[in-house]
Amino acid sequence: MTRIAVSTLVLVALVAAVAAFVLTDAFLGSMPSAGWSWVTLLAVAAVNAVWAVRIRAAISGGRVGQDRSQLHPVTIARAVALGQASAVLGAAAGGFGVGLVLYFLPRLGELAAARSELPPSVAALVCGALLLAAGLFLESSCTTPPEDDEPDGLAATT
Repeated sequence: MTRIAVSTLVLVALVAAVAAFVLTDAFLGSMPSAGWSWVTLLAVAAVNAVWAVRIRAAISGGRVGQDRSQLHPVTIARAVALGQASAVLGAAAGGFGVGLVLYFLPRLGELAAARSELPPSVAALVCGALLLAAGLFLESSCTTPPEDDEPDGLAATT
């Protein structure tokens, strides 16, 4: 698998930020509150971080294989997919949070909803960034160390 491109993550974040700003401007009265939805992002980020540490320890300890006491290579490949999906979700959630913050921050004095929606918007931004970082950490933790016969010390992704 190839690593996820940073340009892809930036594009996802920008599209989500613009969409959040435009949709909030158009549908503010009928939109549900962001509330505590950011907690889910934080939970998924924690799962990604725990998996990354576990996989990194298994790879560095030589405990990857098909024995019951080893971490199966297919599990590592699935973790790469989870890390990439989490990074995209984190970029989207962080971008959405940026759009909401950019909408509500200048309107704090004129909109009553701005005072109640700004804290969850900032939380969504921060938790989206944490999920993005955790996803990229999980993806990078699934790379194997370079072999002696690989040119220029390039590591292969499992």
